[in-house]
Amino acid sequence: MLKIARKTAKAILPESSVYRLKRQIEQSRFEQYTRTQLDGVFRAIAPGVVPPKALIAKTAALNERELEKQSNADVYWQTGYYEVLRVFKILDHLGINPRTIGSIYELGCGTARLLRHFRCIEGVRLVGSDVNPEMIQWCLKNIPDAEFYDNELTPPLSFANDNDFDVILASSVFTHIPLDLQESWLHEMKRVLRPGGIFICSVLGKNHISLLLDESEINQLEKTGNFTLTSEDSQATYSTRVGGSGWDVFQTRAEVIRVFGSIFQIVDYIPGGQDFLVLQKPDPSIFISVPSVPFPAERV
Repeated sequence: MLKIARKTAKAILPESSVYRLKRQIEQSRFEQYTRTQLDGVFRAIAPGVVPPKALIAKTAALNERELEKQSNADVYWQTGYYEVLRVFKILDHLGINPRTIGSIYELGCGTARLLRHFRCIEGVRLVGSDVNPEMIQWCLKNIPDAEFYDNELTPPLSFANDNDFDVILASSVFTHIPLDLQESWLHEMKRVLRPGGIFICSVLGKNHISLLLDESEINQLEKTGNFTLTSEDSQATYSTRVGGSGWDVFQTRAEVIRVFGSIFQIVDYIPGGQDFLVLQKPDPSIFISVPSVPFPAERV
């Protein structure tokens, strides 16, 4: 019934009204879920302000049409609520009580579209960093109750100690890290994550491969295990072409498992718009039972 209602609304309502309705639905879902799961440590926090279009262009635009959509305030909020709720549900699927989370770090936080929503956990330490100083300066001015730092293109993170964080996020980050730096960044994430901690990150899967690569490039990807578009390539994402990153990085599922699995325990590999990896820093004294039923794939 909900799907039918959505299709009907989309057919008869103006686009702006559809965006507003979707945002209201996702916000309601997010608040209901977190109030229940965080009973006793939940706090209601206003989401803040939407960043300027110029910053969104460097973080979340597949193409110019997508940029117009992502620059809409309701879409910006809706996608943030949706993705953070999904993180909470992934942690719940692993049997992790969100009231035990004391610190969260996001690599490549951009305008804190995701990180800001974790302020609903009372007393949590939130830390974000980005290689683009424009993003960090904007966050420092506009997002209270969180720490923000610049990071270099190469590790280490000067602001982070060993075993600092319970949970680390990197959404649409390893999708743009040059392959020659990938393993060093994975080792850095392992360094700053506490033993037994969870690292959730995304990679470009089948969805983006079919959207952005031609047949010869797909053949090369399958042959070598990886393929990279640069900002000079016409089919690269809009964000990459305007300087949000210099690279769109593609890897086969087998290559991702080989590389990421050599440093972390892979708890789950969730297909979707981008494929999400759920990784754990091994610790003999802490055991997370991998659920026999995988977390549901995201429908694109």
